[in-house]
Amino acid sequence: MKNRIYASLYLFSLLFIATGCNFNSTYLNREEDKKEGEKVAEQFYALLQQKDLKKLSPILSNQFKAVTSTQKLNDYLTGTVNKLGEIKSKKLDHWETKVIRGSNPSANYVLYYVVERAKFQAKETVTLTAENDQIKVLGYNVNSEGLFK
Repeated sequence: MKNRIYASLYLFSLLFIATGCNFNSTYLNREEDKKEGEKVAEQFYALLQQKDLKKLSPILSNQFKAVTSTQKLNDYLTGTVNKLGEIKSKKLDHWETKVIRGSNPSANYVLYYVVERAKFQAKETVTLTAENDQIKVLGYNVNSEGLFK
């Protein structure tokens, strides 16, 4: 009788421990992750150059939309073009990725671009995240001396 109770407690404890475990694999700065992020960044820049904010919305993350209204985004992008000029060319300077697969999946990508614009050069950062198995834009930042003139 005692053995059955101990066996039951042992199995219950083992089951409890197993359900509380997370099985994840973490990948840092893999080339294939960079390429996946670049696809979305290229789409983002193409839509910026077309000035089509309506088509831009589906690739923006829910977190981005929660803190940035369409009007604010439009003002930011228009102000950037007015002060720095249209994009002539861009080059990926460096990047960072962290992708977690498993019980608690997540993915974060940060792509740093040097962008030649008509009036000034800019350093632009596109931050991406995985949302519902799709990579979406989480943030966009432009740094340039031209913004202060």
